[in-house]
Amino acid sequence: MPRPKTKKAAAPARGRASAKPSARRAAKPAKRQADAASTSTPEAAKAQPNQRIGVLVDADNVSHQHLPTLRRFIGETEISAARAYGDFHGRLSGWRAAAQDWPELELVDQRSYTPGKNAADMRLTIDAVKLMAGPNPPTTLIFVTNDSDFTPVVEDAKRLGVRIIVMGERTHKALRSTAHHYLNLSELRERMDKEQAAKSDPRLALGLIAQALRALAPKANKEVGALLDQFEKMLPELRFADAPRPAREAGPRREARPERPQREPRPAREPRAPREARPPQDNAGQDYRDRPNLTSAQQAQGKAEADQRRAQLLARNDIIEALVDVATGLAPAGEWLKVEVIKKFLLQEHPGLEANAPRYAKFYRMLEDTGRFDVQLQGSTVMARLKE
Repeated sequence: MPRPKTKKAAAPARGRASAKPSARRAAKPAKRQADAASTSTPEAAKAQPNQRIGVLVDADNVSHQHLPTLRRFIGETEISAARAYGDFHGRLSGWRAAAQDWPELELVDQRSYTPGKNAADMRLTIDAVKLMAGPNPPTTLIFVTNDSDFTPVVEDAKRLGVRIIVMGERTHKALRSTAHHYLNLSELRERMDKEQAAKSDPRLALGLIAQALRALAPKANKEVGALLDQFEKMLPELRFADAPRPAREAGPRREARPERPQREPRPAREPRAPREARPPQDNAGQDYRDRPNLTSAQQAQGKAEADQRRAQLLARNDIIEALVDVATGLAPAGEWLKVEVIKKFLLQEHPGLEANAPRYAKFYRMLEDTGRFDVQLQGSTVMARLKE
């Protein structure tokens, strides 16, 4: 009995099999979380009288370029604590330069010693708990982050009555829904820029009024809608100029005043006897170079005190090494830094050095006496750099 003929499977066309995987890869969308829009307005987030704000920044996933926007949002509100967390000796080194313009911001340098463990997030969470348990806790906490890992500590803070504001760009939905207010940093910056421009451009201010009127007017009133449409079309063509002041009517001329007779010159006074030099004031740490109008004896005494103070400083290698360590961490050798910034980080990273240290009324004089720094005055700011 003959076997039934079986149909052979058609061979795939050449190139088709290899084209399908690439087509699938091309059709597969890139995995990137979209920006999350704000759920509150800046006015609603800021509307709290007599509030104390705590600011905690997750620098690992938020750019330092958002710092100016954050400062403009906070304004003059009292800050209980402002801290940013991350490894600022690596890829986050740009934060050090940005923080110089915000002296209240403390950079908490937290390195991850174990791969896969985010030590900065842990440190931020611990400090948030400490702030809430402190003697003067903040009434509002601002978390600047995109990470959902902070959702539990936000929930605990809300139960304690703390008002929570979260700022970010691609912040996870869990954290956004837990906070009282969420503000997208890019949207906030754009809105603030528009408001600032509106102060100098009347067209933008009028446009905001038109938007408010459109929101208040009943949608069924077509006449009001048509008028607003016409007004908005006219806005780009409006031109503003200072209106000329009305000319004043010419009044009666005043009579010329009679010339006054010239006074006789006063007799020259006898020269006064020179005053006795005052004794030097007891200003601890005051350098004689910062005290003008000293007598020769006072200058000699001040120089002796300065030499003694310099010798005491040079004997304290721990202070000199701490100064060099802080300056090296802030900027490379040869780059100018604000003296007040060096002093701030010295007190933060090396507490306790001031004990039994030589007293200096001017911190920059201490930098000079180490022999490791150049100091100069730029305008009203004293700058220093580590010698190369």
